[in-house]
Order: sequence, then C-alpha cells, then structure tokens
Amino acid sequence: MNRRAFLSAVAVVAPILIAIAACGDPRSAPVEADPTVPGSVPDTTPGTSPTAGIPHPTGADDVILRLSYEGGLIPASFFFVNTPSLLVSGDGRVFTPALVPAVYPGPLLPSLFVRNINEAGIQTLLGMVKDAGLLAPPPEYPDPHNVADAPDTVLTIAAEGATFVHSAYALGVGDPETGVRKNLLDLITAISDIDTAAGAANLGANESFVPTVYRLQAQVVDPSQLTGQEPAPTVVEWPATAGVSLASASTCARVDASAVGSLFLDAKQNTFFKEGDIVYAVGVAGVLPGDPDC
Repeated sequence: MNRRAFLSAVAVVAPILIAIAACGDPRSAPVEADPTVPGSVPDTTPGTSPTAGIPHPTGADDVILRLSYEGGLIPASFFFVNTPSLLVSGDGRVFTPALVPAVYPGPLLPSLFVRNINEAGIQTLLGMVKDAGLLAPPPEYPDPHNVADAPDTVLTIAAEGATFVHSAYALGVGDPETGVRKNLLDLITAISDIDTAAGAANLGANESFVPTVYRLQAQVVDPSQLTGQEPAPTVVEWPATAGVSLASASTCARVDASAVGSLFLDAKQNTFFKEGDIVYAVGVAGVLPGDPDC
C-alpha cells in the first residue's frame, strides 16, 4: 500500500470504532505450492538456513522483511487492523494488501493477498537491501519538511543474525528527499513492486489470505449511538462457540477461525456484536507472522 492508498483507506474507517488499539499473534499456515500448477513456487523449507547467500530466519512465524506505515493523524482503531504493505515470512510467503472498495461500510476484516516466494526471490530482495546499506544499524532519518500528522515509514529486516528497523517520519511527503532518506525511499519504492524486485518467475500466484486465527479487541458501545446512522448498522449475536468473551477482550484476544465460521468474513465496518445485553464494536484482523502476542 503506498502512502496515497494508505491515507485513502483511513477515510473509510467507521467513526464509532475510534478507540480501538493494536496487538496480535501469528498462527497462520503456509500456502502449499503445487509444482503442476503454472506460477506455483516451492516454499522455503521451514527450520533450515539457505546453503548460500544471505542467511535469514526460516520459520513460519518469522519475518524477513516487513514494510508498514505507522502513526499519523488517523483513528486509533486503524492501528488495530493496520496491516503491512509488504511482509515476507521465513517459510517463503509474501503478504500484500488486496484492493478494497473505497466505500463505507467496507469489510470489517482487512483483505490481504498471499503468495509463495522461493529462495532465489528472497535472496534477490535481501541483496537489494544489502546493496542499499540497510543490513546495518539504522542511521538518523531527520525530517526536514516540517510536515504535521504524517505516518512513519517503517522497514524491518531480519537477516545475517540480526534485526534492523529503519523508521523515517513523513518519508516522501513534501520536498524531494536527499541523503539517507532518499536512499531508504528508493529501496522501499523498489521492493514495493514485488514482481519486478523479486522476479515474477520466483513468485507464485496471488491468493486471498484466509486467516486460521483472528486477533480482536472489543469496546462497549452505547446502543443509542447507533440510532439514526446511515446506512443502518447491523447488530449480530456473538457466538457462544467462540470460546472468547467480548467482555474479556478489551485489550486483545485471539479466536480460532473455526470457532466463528464466516462471522468476520461477512461483517462490515458498521457491524456490531451483542453479548448478553451489551453491544460491542470489534476491531479484528487475521494474525500474521511477526505479530506480537496479546
């Protein structure tokens, strides 16, 4: 997601969800590659290190590269569901945002694509990072633009036995960048075009990411606040099979997808959930590799 798409996404966040914040825990399974299907690329074998090239983590819950936009003048609820613009996991998966109609109410659950990437593609990406000098402790990225309420561009890299976090405020906003800021922006621009950067031959086809575990946070809502809203909100019963009480999910909770069925897949941004006599606004997202524990 580029900065323009990022800011556009903010505009459709439901006003009633303003007080929800973020956390999560990864439990998603890798997408299996089928060598008989054109465009399918074998996964990197989890638990092993590449025999050549730049060493990197290889577990299903590990992150090799993560690009995200954080902070800025956006509702607090967006932080909970904010997903990375690019995530490359240790077991050879690439996560990117899917297109979402810029209308309200949109889907409650953030939509993502997932595809496989082979070791050659991973090494190509890490080679670009290394050539940019970013496999090193980050320099200072001073902001000369005096831009208010812009997000931080955050690039996290795990390779060569260390993790490097490069964070720059208002990157690419305002006047042209120079020095280390331009170097970071150029690298981010390049890897954001994942097909060109990694090589299309090293990538499988995009598929919709279907979470196996969700992370959620619930906030009590005064039902009177829902009266007169257009379009009219929907209130659905929280399933007893979830195994998680919304009353206990004010900070963060996890729920297996199998326990809630299509509940979140069907929900919109103006869908609310009722448990007993209490109505809740729920922020929810599928857990991804590298997400922190609740």
